[in-house]
Amino acid sequence: GRYRRLAETLELTCLEEGGTLTLDGKSIAVAHGDNAAVMRQLLAKRPDIFIYGHTHVPHDAVESGVRFINPGALHRARPKTCATLDTTTGQLELIEVC
Repeated sequence: GRYRRLAETLELTCLEEGGTLTLDGKSIAVAHGDNAAVMRQLLAKRPDIFIYGHTHVPHDAVESGVRFINPGALHRARPKTCATLDTTTGQLELIEVC
């Protein structure tokens, strides 16, 4: 709906509830993390990296060969955090916003 139209206006891709993309040869799955069926579908594709949210708790761990990253949250969270990931080196920087 609304977000898809906004993404199209900005010439961006909208992944809806979740999807995959490839950056620097790495398969990256992205989902909010609250829909177990979507999570299972994306994990079945065996991505290199799985980025999710929902819990608002920063997380970075490798499980069964998949790197799971939760950047935290900017809304209803203390502290407020986001993250940057260098897809060529794998370096993750967790940034405390306030």
